Amino acid sequence: MTRLKYQFTLDDMPLVAEYIYQTYQRDHDDFEHYSSDFNQEFEEALEERINAIRELPDLDLFDRKVAEKQKKLLIMTGHLRPLLNITEMYLRSSNDVSKEHDDEYGNISLLRDGISEKRFWEVQSGISRLIRYINQHLPELTERGFPARIVDDFRLLSENLQRMEVDLAETIHEKEVSTNESVRAENDLWEALEDIWNACPEVFAKVHPEKARDYLPEEIKRHIHPRSSRKIIQ
Repeated sequence: MTRLKYQFTLDDMPLVAEYIYQTYQRDHDDFEHYSSDFNQEFEEALEERINAIRELPDLDLFDRKVAEKQKKLLIMTGHLRPLLNITEMYLRSSNDVSKEHDDEYGNISLLRDGISEKRFWEVQSGISRLIRYINQHLPELTERGFPARIVDDFRLLSENLQRMEVDLAETIHEKEVSTNESVRAENDLWEALEDIWNACPEVFAKVHPEKARDYLPEEIKRHIHPRSSRKIIQ
């Protein structure tokens, strides 16, 4: 027999829980007569699990927050492009043909790739290497008109990127924690609901057999989605 939880969507869960809980309260005496497991303590625990579901955070809100912060991070990395263009222009005007100079062209190229491919940690590493190189060659670069303030611009961008990355990572972590809490709360509630559902055939086998119908998935769906049910009946 298919488990109760697999016959409904996650969006249905709060409605299913409310319906079964209300129906169970109506039939509480029948259940308790069937088994002492369905006592007041069971009912209170069920109510607590339903309340836990009501208080769960909106995971869609976390998705929107993550998307918004990722977008801002992309915009911030995009501000690196003009700085890289200016730096590369002055490097190319140099007569230095050393391996170190060639390596820095490669670093700028890797930085651009990191920006395009959203590899933010590589971008941070590339900025640090570029700042070190510029500082080492700043006197000769400034002689050719290189604006020294660009070093500060790179450093400020790097600090902003780092702060935004940390903020994004914290939001993703909060989402993961909330997701795990949601899954745990949902599983706990389904477990209690299925205890009720599985007991129904025996609870109502001898008395009030008509009540068992109220716990059938089809009947639950009819109550939680009345409009859809009317369309199907018509």
